[in-house]
Amino acid sequence: MWLFGELGVSVYSPDGTEQKHHIDGSLICDPKADFDGPSYKYCRFEDIVSDGKKYVWAAVHRGKPTIDVFDINTASVVGSFDTCESPTSLEYHPLREEIWVRCSDVSVNSTLQSNLDVFSAISPTGDVQVDILMKDRALHEDLSSNGYSVVHNTLGDVGFLTDTDLPSLFKIDLSEKVIVDKFELSPLSHGLNEAVYSPVNRHIFVRSEVCCTCGFEGADLGDSCGRRSGYNVTTTTGPFQ
Repeated sequence: MWLFGELGVSVYSPDGTEQKHHIDGSLICDPKADFDGPSYKYCRFEDIVSDGKKYVWAAVHRGKPTIDVFDINTASVVGSFDTCESPTSLEYHPLREEIWVRCSDVSVNSTLQSNLDVFSAISPTGDVQVDILMKDRALHEDLSSNGYSVVHNTLGDVGFLTDTDLPSLFKIDLSEKVIVDKFELSPLSHGLNEAVYSPVNRHIFVRSEVCCTCGFEGADLGDSCGRRSGYNVTTTTGPFQ
C-alpha cells in the first residue's frame, strides 16, 4: 500500500501494520511558497499507476508539472520527468507498455486545450511523445482542457476520452494519436468527466455532468449553492428543467 502527500511517500504492508519504505517530502517536494497563490497545488499528487512489475508512476504538482517514477520494490526515486500542464490522470497499457498522461490547462493561442503525453513503461528515461493535442476533426474544434482517458489491452489499438464540456465519448487511435470517432451519450448532459473501464463486460462507465438547482426548498442543493455565489443557469434535466 502506497501513500503519497506533502509528507512524502510511504509504503506499507497490505494490511497497513508495517511501514516498509519512506521517502521524506523534502526530497520530492519543492519548498512551500511563502505567499498567497496556488499553494493548493503544493506537492499535490493527482493520480498514481503501476505496471505491477518495475515502476510506480505519479503525476504531481511541484512548482512545475512532473511525472515521478519510483522503483516498485524499494520505493527509490528513479527520476522526475517533465510533462504537460496539469496532469490529471494516468493510464497504463500493459501490452503496449506505455503510460498515458491526460493533461489540462494547456494554453494554445490563448485558449485552454487538451493533450496527452505518452511515456515508455519499459524505459522511463527514453523519448516522450509530448504535446499530442486532441482535436475532433469532424467538429473542426479542439477538445477542452479537462477530461479523462481510458486505455486497456482488451480494447486493442484504440482508447477513449471524455470532455467536461462536451456530452460525447471520443475514440482515439493509439498509434496515430488522433480522434477517429465520437459517440454522443446524452444531449441533456453538459459534459462527461470521470470514466472507468471494466474488462469483464467491456463496458465504459462515465460520470456525466449536469446543471443543478439550488437556493430554494426542494432544490437539488437545498438552501445552499455551494462555495461560490449563485448564478443563473439553464437546467436541462431533472425535476426543475
